[in-house]
Amino acid sequence: MTNWQRTFAFISGSLVFGLLFILISNSFIQYVAHEGTTGYLFLFGFGLIFLNLNFGISRRFAIKALNPEGVAYTMALLTILPTIFWVYTKDVGLQELQLVFVLTVIFSALLGTYYGLRRGAIKRQRYIQRLREAKQDIPDSLKRPHDDLSKN
Repeated sequence: MTNWQRTFAFISGSLVFGLLFILISNSFIQYVAHEGTTGYLFLFGFGLIFLNLNFGISRRFAIKALNPEGVAYTMALLTILPTIFWVYTKDVGLQELQLVFVLTVIFSALLGTYYGLRRGAIKRQRYIQRLREAKQDIPDSLKRPHDDLSKN
């Protein structure tokens, strides 16, 4: 595996982001169970946060890595795992909406990862194309200036 250090850093970072998010937002999970618009807005908010978090992580990883698919979905799992663990082990007030909340979090995390991988691949291709164009703009006399030096 090439660049295992980067892979390890991204995997451990995604777990840290997942833990940080649940520590910050654990008191807001109870509002998902409220009737009407409040519950839907908080559920939608949690979904958007996990979508954006996983989009950013997977996009950044896809720019740097060659085959990011399996690792990116592992990172998505590690970002949502602390939240799912928290919901099932603590009494957060989601009696009948617990499964809906967990499925929303899983769906939004996987959706964010999918689109992040796509956007990262596009950005990587643009970056490679710019590098190729930049190499062609250099005059031949500047490409290997040490070839014309004397051996003395």
